[in-house]
Amino acid sequence: MRRLWREAPFLTAGLALALLVAGFFAFRLIAGMIFWADPRHQDMPIAPWMSPRFVAMSWDVPREVVIEALQITPDGKGPIPLERMAAERGVPVQALIDELEEAIAAWREAHPDE
Repeated sequence: MRRLWREAPFLTAGLALALLVAGFFAFRLIAGMIFWADPRHQDMPIAPWMSPRFVAMSWDVPREVVIEALQITPDGKGPIPLERMAAERGVPVQALIDELEEAIAAWREAHPDE
């Protein structure tokens, strides 16, 4: 390692940085796989703290199903919990949860093999 550092310090630093970044993303991938493989995280009852992405992942439905049910446009602002969405719209959070549950049930009925 010392020889590499002496002969090409910038390339060695670049390699170390690339390995750190790859390790970070590998850790996130594995952690996500372990989390979503746990049966306790599948089909969780929809709660106000959940984000639309979390609902889609837990219920194993396409993102578009949740986006259409909530009538939202992905804006890149990050995860927004259902309770904040409901407050911004001035509707009860249970109304959003009911819409999501109906959309999920309809999608699952139309796609029983997925």
